[in-house]
Amino acid sequence: MKMASAPSVNSARDWEAIARGMRVVRLTVTLQVLVPALALPSLSKSTRGLTLYPGRTGLLLGVLLMLSSGIIGYLLVAPAGVLGPVLSLWLIGSAGAAMFAGALKPTAFVKPICTACRLLPVIKEHEAIHLSGVAKEKAVWESMRTRHTLESLSIPGDPTICTFCPIPKRLAER
Repeated sequence: MKMASAPSVNSARDWEAIARGMRVVRLTVTLQVLVPALALPSLSKSTRGLTLYPGRTGLLLGVLLMLSSGIIGYLLVAPAGVLGPVLSLWLIGSAGAAMFAGALKPTAFVKPICTACRLLPVIKEHEAIHLSGVAKEKAVWESMRTRHTLESLSIPGDPTICTFCPIPKRLAER
């Protein structure tokens, strides 16, 4: 009996097509307030960008979240008044809408400081690999180290790269 193997990062290069069509959205404070589900994962300093479930899974989960927020909101009308549905739609429905939109067109939510960085293509590549089906960070960075080095990206001594950027550290790992 054969065991299903994890998707290969280097095989079909599905992520390259995803990266070409990917939309980059600045993860501003306003966006985090509008879609609170994006705020928590972006708190980590090592997070440069994030993506939501792609394809049919994202569409299905997005629709389910939006429907469930409506149902929960309806159930909250009696005990909480108008505040219940508003909170339900804001907290759950906005996450569903973002997931639905991200499933229609691959979207990377990137921290504002990183959208102007020259390493943005590396961030996009990283997120595209995740969207192609590779969930483990270790596998993504192993793949990225086959294509990028600190020297190839001219990172050492570059004053425009933030001192807290995790990309140089991850590329230097072996």
